[in-house]
Amino acid sequence: MKKITCVHTGMGGLPGVIEKTFTEVLGEVKFHHILDSGLIGDVVAADGVTPQLEKRLYALFDAAATTEPDMIVSTCSSIGDVARKYAAEHPELSVLSIDYPMAEYAAEKGHRVAVLATLATTVDPSADLVADLARKAGREVEVVKAVAPGAFEAVINGDMAKAAESVQKTAEEACRGADIVLLAQASMSAFRKE
Repeated sequence: MKKITCVHTGMGGLPGVIEKTFTEVLGEVKFHHILDSGLIGDVVAADGVTPQLEKRLYALFDAAATTEPDMIVSTCSSIGDVARKYAAEHPELSVLSIDYPMAEYAAEKGHRVAVLATLATTVDPSADLVADLARKAGREVEVVKAVAPGAFEAVINGDMAKAAESVQKTAEEACRGADIVLLAQASMSAFRKE
């Protein structure tokens, strides 16, 4: 049985979404979840990851490594750069930043890619990742950034309908003409229609 340890930057329903998704792909999986419930708030307040916040993240990743997982999953796109840095420094570990697979797909297949998020701190890391991967692949990809105003606050307040409405409106307005639209946060999967 595979073991996956997830590193989270806040509380919420994301562990269930992650477990369902990985179980559908891999079958039976044993999960561990490590979180710092105030971390995303501190990242937002600092307008990104500061050196002190990076130390906190490294402590979380080090704690995740002690569970001896087959994979560590960083579930927050706002900290993707730190997760990739940690992975590069620890090649003995398998560390996946949650936004990497979709960014890789967009960089390989897209021409005009819109990166849509509910948080400004998420847009730049995910958009930069798409652009960097496209450059490495020798492709020219236009990357458009969009933040759904008020959506994050609505999620925090439990108003998923308001959050979904803001995301949909922003997608219709800011992402027009994109051949790929990336929902830059795993938590945004709650906004999809089945």
